[in-house]
Amino acid sequence: MRIEERMEEYQEEILDMANRVRKSMDMAIKALISGDKELALEVIERDDHINYADESINDSAVEILSLMQPVAKDLRWLIGGIKIASDLERIGDYSKNIGRFVIKNDYLETPYDEEIEEIGNLFLENFDAVVGVLKSQDVKQAYIAAELDDRLDDAFKRIMNRFADDTDAAHRFPLATTGILRNIERAGDHSKNICEQVIYIVKGQHIDFG
Repeated sequence: MRIEERMEEYQEEILDMANRVRKSMDMAIKALISGDKELALEVIERDDHINYADESINDSAVEILSLMQPVAKDLRWLIGGIKIASDLERIGDYSKNIGRFVIKNDYLETPYDEEIEEIGNLFLENFDAVVGVLKSQDVKQAYIAAELDDRLDDAFKRIMNRFADDTDAAHRFPLATTGILRNIERAGDHSKNICEQVIYIVKGQHIDFG
């Protein structure tokens, strides 16, 4: 097999993992909003497949490096791909954390449900943009997708401020929920890291979006 064909397979592995992670986070957010414990359990069970995908991508990179001696952009793809898979694996872990939270806690409707749904939807919109960048390898779009994370950060800050200012104990959701929402916010940070890696792969430039 030529290196061009093997690299195409490698990139497809990464895209497949990204799609798996996207589905898991979508399911986790729906479970969080609805309190669906069966859906939450499915999210947890999917995590093994995501971890396997991470390991498989690492193995593929080592195989290509050892047998095909890639250079330039192909070499950067292998290095960047390993880092992208690591970020995807972490996002998968955050999905699993949400699933575990839903299973351990009884569903409680709160005045914050719309904000929780907004945070979840913002993450998914951002992540879809990141997957688009992975497919297109468009540096300009990578910068745009990374900037989208600011919306998620702002939404997270708003709900945290509202939660802190709410004096009505009956309206306050469990403190642990704030940690779960932070999982979504941190997942956004890992999405931003993927944009950094795409820029490195295409341009050979190291960018830090913070």
